[in-house]
Amino acid sequence: MSLKKIIQAAAICAGLIGLGGGASASVITFHNVNDTGSILYSTTQDGATLSATMQFTLSAISNNSATFALTVSNNSSGPGANQLMSFGVDTVSPTLTGASATGSWEAGINKTLPTFQTVDLCIWRSNGCPGGAVGDGLAEGLSDMFSLVLTTAGNFLQPDGISFTSPYGVKFQNVGTAGSAAEFAGCIAGTAGCGPTTRQLPEPASIALVGLGLLGVALGRRRRA
Repeated sequence: MSLKKIIQAAAICAGLIGLGGGASASVITFHNVNDTGSILYSTTQDGATLSATMQFTLSAISNNSATFALTVSNNSSGPGANQLMSFGVDTVSPTLTGASATGSWEAGINKTLPTFQTVDLCIWRSNGCPGGAVGDGLAEGLSDMFSLVLTTAGNFLQPDGISFTSPYGVKFQNVGTAGSAAEFAGCIAGTAGCGPTTRQLPEPASIALVGLGLLGVALGRRRRA
């Protein structure tokens, strides 16, 4: 192998190291009762740390209806009220024909979530997906548990199950020192690069060793030349 090709191979291996842990899944799939999936939100704005978790647990499923137990936690801190107003799922499959929620929350399909435009599923605390009065949101440090019911003209029991596809948008109001709104996307808990993870990635480490070995060979040949 020529010196140029050895160096190119080493460079490719080095690039693969970054790819090993950087990509995260964008789809949550539910097939059976008790399947769970969580969306994490985290950012900073105007001195405030915005943090929230939405955990979905499939509690009942039939051809045309699915019920989720949903736990929503607002773990934000810092200046401002930092109230959680609404959040959404860009694409739900099979296509939804309806959505409803219990308690203090409401849900709907094909709603406008600011910044993210129309989303297949939106869940809000009060006054619609775009957000209402600040005092109607979920205050920081609080959690809510409620039921979410989805319906479809398709079949939730299909082999592919029910899938939620990103982006997963969220809206906070009265954020930080400026008291403005904040809209940003979350990620799927447990995927690489999304919150704490103990996921082991031995393959990129092996690739790194191969890359370093190739580079060493290349340098040795260069010295002899």
